[in-house]
Amino acid sequence: MSTMTNDSTCSFNALFKANTPEGLSTLRTEALSAFDTMQWPSMRDEAWRYTDTRPIAALDYTGADATTEIELEAIRPFLLDEGMPRLVFADGVFQPGCSTAGKMSGVRIERLADVLASEPNRLDGKLGAHSDWKDDPAAAISTALFTDGVLIEIEEGCSMTEPLHIVFHNTGKSTPTAVQPRVLVLAGNRSNGTVIESHVGTGSHEILSTPVTEIIAGDHVHLDHYRMVREGSGTWHLGDFALHQGAESEVSSCVLAFDGPVIRTRMRATLGGDDGNAILHGLALGHDKRHVENLLRVNHMVPNCRSREAFKHVLEDNATAAFTGRIYVAEGAQKTDAVQTNRNLLLSPTARSTARPQLEIYADDVKCTHGATTGELDPDAMFYLQARGVPAEAARSMLVQAFAGEILDDVKPPALRAQAIEMLRRRLPAAEHLAMIE
Repeated sequence: MSTMTNDSTCSFNALFKANTPEGLSTLRTEALSAFDTMQWPSMRDEAWRYTDTRPIAALDYTGADATTEIELEAIRPFLLDEGMPRLVFADGVFQPGCSTAGKMSGVRIERLADVLASEPNRLDGKLGAHSDWKDDPAAAISTALFTDGVLIEIEEGCSMTEPLHIVFHNTGKSTPTAVQPRVLVLAGNRSNGTVIESHVGTGSHEILSTPVTEIIAGDHVHLDHYRMVREGSGTWHLGDFALHQGAESEVSSCVLAFDGPVIRTRMRATLGGDDGNAILHGLALGHDKRHVENLLRVNHMVPNCRSREAFKHVLEDNATAAFTGRIYVAEGAQKTDAVQTNRNLLLSPTARSTARPQLEIYADDVKCTHGATTGELDPDAMFYLQARGVPAEAARSMLVQAFAGEILDDVKPPALRAQAIEMLRRRLPAAEHLAMIE
């Protein structure tokens, strides 16, 4: 990987020395060393060729103020069901006054800071084991510097009685701030549950957010994960998601990228047990000069597994999107069934999208397909609606919602789906006509 010299390296080393807890010191030191070696990449690096990191590298970062405190009203617009258990962090600092999550039978929900302080060995071989931080600077710096987050342990045979909502609210300050939201989910055999992350903010302060979520699922697990991104206008969101699942398990993860100047999400799933099913999907809305990028890799390591990846981008103005997806089928992983799709809808002549679907197959009895399309609204569909009295703007909005609906229909929590639909409608004209297609 090519490197760039930048002042932020010095600030990250200073942050490491000043703020990092002692727990997992070997992992942290190795991650910081990996970042020092990689540095922020240039657009000559294959994995970062569509994201210009020079604005990130030019800043000198500080950590969040440990005394940061927010009121419930600051996050109320981002909440889902008021009764849904939640944990709230502001600039990486836990907010007990805004948090309501309590005990669930068979489910341990803990702050990572508490675990690091009392039982760091519980995280050995789990935290950082699947996020591949050695080849990604954002994941490396997040692994080196994180101070808090959430650990969710679902015991064998147990279920989460309701979804858990984790809110990471980024407020920032007058100097550039780096935050490292962290979530680790350990799902025992025959367990199930739903975890929702919201990464939100409304300010224009310069913030680098590098969230990392890892899910380690056992056999016969059913787990749903969602990440809603509604960052402020000055926040770079460079996220990472890693999944390892066992036999006869079904795990899904959905990214809804709605706000923030740069939203980059790297997702990696590994099917490590027979008859597993992995579902990765997402929807992004781009306007102004927003850049959205999704990078996927699904590793089929054993026979008889299935994966489905579907990502859609709706772009207007000068927004850009990039998609890189790879399906990897290991030798011996026969009967693999994998389908990957990327669909891009361009609503203006200046919006741009790039798609790079890839297959890497070392088994001969598999069914793997990939496809990508980029286009405008169907003129025949527009004509059909207008011929039946639907105004042009309303027709346009109806078709956009129908396009996005294929992803939103798979969002299972009703409150999250309703919030996503409402956000989509805010971006579309003539929203009063959209009820016609529900």
